[in-house]
Amino acid sequence: MKTIPFSYLLKIFSILFLCTTFSFSCSGDDTKKADSNTDLAKLKITTKQCKEPWLHAEGNTLENKVYNYLKSLNIELKDFENITPKDIAMCEACEICSGPTITIKVDKTHVDRLIKEGFSLMTN
Repeated sequence: MKTIPFSYLLKIFSILFLCTTFSFSCSGDDTKKADSNTDLAKLKITTKQCKEPWLHAEGNTLENKVYNYLKSLNIELKDFENITPKDIAMCEACEICSGPTITIKVDKTHVDRLIKEGFSLMTN
């Protein structure tokens, strides 16, 4: 019986290790990347203070409240950004002062419904 040199075995195991590692690193779930640009729409809303549609939604942060509000509409929030100016004046006159300004990304199929809720579609 002929023995196989150690250096040959080491090369074989190295190649197998690299192939296995590469195949695991490439087998991840890429569904988010595929959805991230083509099927999403970006919308914006600036509400009046105390008139936000998510006002009574559960959550201890603005993002959580918006997430839960959209969830109640059967809409999945894909991205959230609070773009409220830092120098916004807040007061008790709810009908006068602006509330937060936010942008969200959701599936394009929900655009019409969110426009009815007061959002506007953003380009770019």
